[in-house]
Amino acid sequence: MQLFDVHSHILPAFDDGAKTIEDSLDLIACLKKQGIRNICLTPHFYTHEQSVEDFLESRNAAFAAFEPHIPSDIRIILGAEVYVTDYLFNSDSWQGISYGKSPYILTEFPYNSTFSDRTLRQIEIVMGNHRMIPILPHVERYENLMDNPRKIDELREMGMLIQTNISNYTAKAPFFRRRKMLKMISRGQIDLLGSDAHSFRHNTPEVFTEAMNTISAKCGDEALADMMDYAADIFSEAF
Repeated sequence: MQLFDVHSHILPAFDDGAKTIEDSLDLIACLKKQGIRNICLTPHFYTHEQSVEDFLESRNAAFAAFEPHIPSDIRIILGAEVYVTDYLFNSDSWQGISYGKSPYILTEFPYNSTFSDRTLRQIEIVMGNHRMIPILPHVERYENLMDNPRKIDELREMGMLIQTNISNYTAKAPFFRRRKMLKMISRGQIDLLGSDAHSFRHNTPEVFTEAMNTISAKCGDEALADMMDYAADIFSEAF
């Protein structure tokens, strides 16, 4: 089974993630040691602060400086963690902020969002007008969704995919949250797994294997395989 990390902040010297090329390479080496050779670089894009064009210009320049240093046996997809605001919809073309050439796009919302009709309308525009498939990152941070899991089902019924961070499935994770997240995986409410790695202090990728082992042990090997299959679909369409 190929392994994928669909959410990371490993692109160096760009956002609040890796600071230097050396930091980035150390994070990649950590993932590689755990068998993960397919990595998505998804730096923050705050749409109320930058236009799509300005973001892409600066992100692409950062990637151009980093690309020659990437190990040849690592597959990289360039994307963005897009903080959705009304300003995003001022840009007609979103080419470049999705995962590579795929229609998948990582879409972040305020953590206090109740996913009201207004937010659902934004999601519908992403899917209908721009023909993209939104992925909700680190679902565990949305208190309203955690308290109302039926809303997660409604988002998935709309066509949205749900991503969770590996930090929820380790021995250091709060017991009740870990149990709740594992139940969500067992119910088929989570589609994708990512490190959200910033550094070895903030969302360290070192626990990827521990998280995968926990998911396999508690939810079954098939649950983990399904997550990786979704990631494989993204990669296959990204190139």
